[in-house]
Amino acid sequence: MDSIYNISIQARAGADFYLLLGDFLDCFYRADPETQASMIAVPPDDMERPEYVPFLASTAHKLAIDHQIPTPEWAFAPRCYLPGGAPHFACGAKGDLRLLFMYKSPSEFKHRNLFVDENVLSRI
Repeated sequence: MDSIYNISIQARAGADFYLLLGDFLDCFYRADPETQASMIAVPPDDMERPEYVPFLASTAHKLAIDHQIPTPEWAFAPRCYLPGGAPHFACGAKGDLRLLFMYKSPSEFKHRNLFVDENVLSRI
């Protein structure tokens, strides 16, 4: 079963983080609420890039709210926030794109100083 934890393990082993996230989201959206809750229940391991754990915490937080399942407590641990307080912008955004991301980012991401597109967890 895909999970937040498995994303961290596989990404640390060299797999592409965003491909893993997409696969996880595909499985999450097809799952029943009980399975969805278990998919976000276990926290991620530490990861190479400092924004990945906060990104996964934001993901778990947003999915829980959107799907009316319990938000895991681990998503509010200190390590689930960007270190140093500097913002992180998706795609290396500059200029006006930063402003757009600051406006459009879901609150669960903004809360952790991550600025992304509003559709960051959408799948086609």
